[in-house]
Amino acid sequence: LVVAHAPRQDLGLLATRFGTSMPGIVDTQLMAAFCGIGEQVGLAALGNELLRLSMSKDNQWTDWARRPLSDAQLTYAIADVRHLPALYAKLAEQLGARLAWVREESRAVLADALAASQITPETAWENVGGARGLDAPAQAVVVALAAWRQRLAMELDRPLGQVLADRNLVELAKFRPGNPGGVRALKGISPLARARAEEILEVIAKAEPTAPSDTETGKRAWKAASVRGQRWSEMLIAIVQVVAEDTGIAARLLATRADAEEVARVVDERGLDGAKDLPAFSTWRNEVLGRAWRGWLDGTLAVVGDATSAHGVRLVPRG
Repeated sequence: LVVAHAPRQDLGLLATRFGTSMPGIVDTQLMAAFCGIGEQVGLAALGNELLRLSMSKDNQWTDWARRPLSDAQLTYAIADVRHLPALYAKLAEQLGARLAWVREESRAVLADALAASQITPETAWENVGGARGLDAPAQAVVVALAAWRQRLAMELDRPLGQVLADRNLVELAKFRPGNPGGVRALKGISPLARARAEEILEVIAKAEPTAPSDTETGKRAWKAASVRGQRWSEMLIAIVQVVAEDTGIAARLLATRADAEEVARVVDERGLDGAKDLPAFSTWRNEVLGRAWRGWLDGTLAVVGDATSAHGVRLVPRG
């Protein structure tokens, strides 16, 4: 058993640099989310709430590359792990049988981190969110910008989001600005990307439609849902909110918008049986979300208005 708080980046670094994997990992941030405490609660906030500590994050952004580390930095670093066993015990008691779900989801976090450590510039486009339904020229820009971002992140030792967020990458692919000002004008674009606007324009200009869109992986990555599938996905997302409210599990853990869109697209193309291996129907989610989604899709459950509900709707059996 390895207890850590929000360890995705740490697991990726350990895998990349040392080939280390931790199959017994349990994420206390996930534990808190399954307890309904918060979707992405910080360690200090969690420790202060559950253990009545007085943890501070004052040293989070100090220069950790300098040596020797200060006494304050050492105290901060020790606190980042000292209280994890007590937090685990407290949260495990609250979770009860749901602890098994957290263990499963923590293994998924590890798998994602290990997969991320194997991404190359050539395959980086496969992990860009929000790129469905783009035309061929925009697809080519996504492939080129994702490769550029991956190389630069590796060179600078920075997270991908600090180089260029997915949202901005897709916007650049869609609109393909013709001058540096158009790049810098994107809402929320990172300072690093803003400083390299000319470089980004050069990447966009050289992008050419390539083979990924012709592969099976590429077709799945780019293909958008039909109009019917898009309508279904909106209802599936509404059902996620209802289930999150009823169970106290953070909606983000149940399903993302991309998950709902994938289920809608697959069911539209291949029917419910074709979607049986997707996470909503094949993991712990099936017990809490998959049954609700399946019931709505096969017509045995209905979504009705309910003014007493926080989200204004609820699920009822359809007679």
